[in-house]
Amino acid sequence: MSRRRGRAHASVEKIALVDPRRAHCGRVHDVLLGAGKDSYWTDLQVGERLITEVPEFGLAAQAARMFLARAVHDVAADGIAQIIELGSGYPCSPNLHAVARRVRPSARTIYLDSDPVVAVHGRALLADEQTEFIHADITDTDTIVREIAETIDPAGPVAICFGFVLEFIDDPSVVVEAVTTILPPGSCVVLSHVTADQDTGPVADAAEIYRVNGIEFRPRRREEIAAILSGFDLMEPGLVAVHSWRPDVVRAGLNDAEFGWGNPTGEFCLAAVGRLP
Repeated sequence: MSRRRGRAHASVEKIALVDPRRAHCGRVHDVLLGAGKDSYWTDLQVGERLITEVPEFGLAAQAARMFLARAVHDVAADGIAQIIELGSGYPCSPNLHAVARRVRPSARTIYLDSDPVVAVHGRALLADEQTEFIHADITDTDTIVREIAETIDPAGPVAICFGFVLEFIDDPSVVVEAVTTILPPGSCVVLSHVTADQDTGPVADAAEIYRVNGIEFRPRRREEIAAILSGFDLMEPGLVAVHSWRPDVVRAGLNDAEFGWGNPTGEFCLAAVGRLP
């Protein structure tokens, strides 16, 4: 994976197009993770309402983030040295590149997000010789595929991460299929997704809060989430609740103090890691 200099600030001029009166799912997610200092007032209002009225939902978002870190640790330990997080949101310690480098110091990382404010923060805080931040929409698969093809080492496997983001996409299978068709064998998809199969009350309440604030949120049934990963071999323990996927955080060197959340659960958020055969 190589960094291409000269384009790091290509999208900075678009920051003026951000409407601070309109909530954005990525900035709201930052609030759910206990941050939100860089979010706009409307994002804070939506996030705080979710935390107050649907506390289980905030815990699920935190559990999903902890899963993502554990999964990245494990795929890096298995030999994957290229990590791509699509819909990454604001930098959130411990960031995925830092997790991967604990076990594979040569690991290279691409972060991608559609929000220009997030992109500016990401470039300022994360970019280095092994890490790059791209400003693009996750549904713009032509751009994503081109960026990945121009950046990755085609001889090495890649882990594509979708953490708490596919719920905001109308057809996630199209995105997953498009961005994985160019990946070499042995590459992985790391995925978490809210499901409506269990305890649908909090999920429905959260979806309504998003909806009235102009954000479409689409929880899916277990079989629909499994279908997104069709064609992949699921790593053990398969498709399970986020907090049940290899829950030993100590193994990954990820103690409670790093996250500051204790040990949150998320029964209505599923997670899996699928490997290309």
